Amino acid sequence: MGFPKSPASHRRTFMLLRQYRVMMATGEEIEERFRELRTSLEALPDVAEPPKSTIRILGSARSEGTWNTLLAYFLDPDQPHGFGIDLLKSFLDTVRRETDHSFEYYHWHLEDIEVETEVTSPANNRPDIVLRVPGEWFICIESKVDSTEGTQQTTRYVQDTHLGSEEKETYPNDGQHYVFLSKAYRPDSKADAFDDLYWRHVVDSFESVLGRSHGRYPERSVSQLREFLSTIKQVANMEDDDFTEIQKEKVQLLSEYRDDIDTLLEAAESLRQRSIEDWPELFKSHVDEELWTDEWHTRLDHGKYGCIFKHGWYLDDDDLEPTIDRTETHGKHGLRLHFVHLIRDEESFSRGTLTFILRCPTRVDLRDEFHRLYNSERYQERIRPILDDADITNKGQKKNYTEKTYDVDQSRLPESYFETLAVAFAEHQPLANIVDEIVAEAVENVRES
Repeated sequence: MGFPKSPASHRRTFMLLRQYRVMMATGEEIEERFRELRTSLEALPDVAEPPKSTIRILGSARSEGTWNTLLAYFLDPDQPHGFGIDLLKSFLDTVRRETDHSFEYYHWHLEDIEVETEVTSPANNRPDIVLRVPGEWFICIESKVDSTEGTQQTTRYVQDTHLGSEEKETYPNDGQHYVFLSKAYRPDSKADAFDDLYWRHVVDSFESVLGRSHGRYPERSVSQLREFLSTIKQVANMEDDDFTEIQKEKVQLLSEYRDDIDTLLEAAESLRQRSIEDWPELFKSHVDEELWTDEWHTRLDHGKYGCIFKHGWYLDDDDLEPTIDRTETHGKHGLRLHFVHLIRDEESFSRGTLTFILRCPTRVDLRDEFHRLYNSERYQERIRPILDDADITNKGQKKNYTEKTYDVDQSRLPESYFETLAVAFAEHQPLANIVDEIVAEAVENVRES
């Protein structure tokens, strides 16, 4: 009698059966599955990604310093945002309701309130935001966006005898308040004296003010506050915009059809692997016979490197004489200059792209001279129009000189890849003629030096 299977064993068996079903699926079955996927995708509305907030553009969407600066700005009635004490009052009411029911303030307190950030005490404790009415009460706020509390951080703040340069004993015991502000699902504060408030409370507090504003606040300030609240919602995972919701639904479809997609990608990869060794013959079967003359070569060890070069572009290390054997170019003087197509990259078949580059990988004096001449104005004034007409990028680097990426019809792989390669080869013929001249001049200059 066998032993009962563990849950892990059942899961492995299920996954193996699922993979087996995908492997055994016929072309018609896979086509039907993707018909269903296409129907599901077409049913999703086309929602554009919303514009980024200024905070996100500046790369500060998760910066605690940025959040603290903005929060302190909007809480400070002395700042020129035009909200007066309204945001501050709503926030203080939220603190009293959600954290410390004993906290009390009077309206006249708000005329004397001080709002400061990173107030450093003699003991080098530095809470993020401090709200205080001197001699009456203070609220010490430590806020977190992604991080958690530092070592004994809240305990140190409570035990410190100072709040900045001011002694806490100048405040009554019932006027000393501590708030730990963080995301709802993150660890709470460790010190008992700290009460926990969440960023969603800040959002609710400020939005309640905006909801009853009726146009009485400056439009620019309202826009700035809404941007800040939108960033909080997104980072604190309070809600998703329409764009994010649609992306999540697409990811769910990806999970459902992952095995089918992998099966097709594996088929593309299998074709690519089989094409690597035979690419010269497959390419030559599509290239114009008038273009592929005896002057052109592929590397003897062609394999995955996809190198195509002209007579005189590979020069041996001894005398800078033409060769087709790359091993003879190794050393302090030899040159290898070629067009390369990146068939070694999986994306060439999996995404249907062909990248064609004029490249010189040898780090020798001759390459330096070729690079200088290539970028000289007398050659560039001939090269630029040719590249512009064919939409080829003129990089002009010591290693990579030109680059163009072509779309490949994936439905006809592998033939379409080599048809596209033949197109790329033909488009680069005018450039190759100028390269011949540059190589000849560079060799002559190096020999004379």
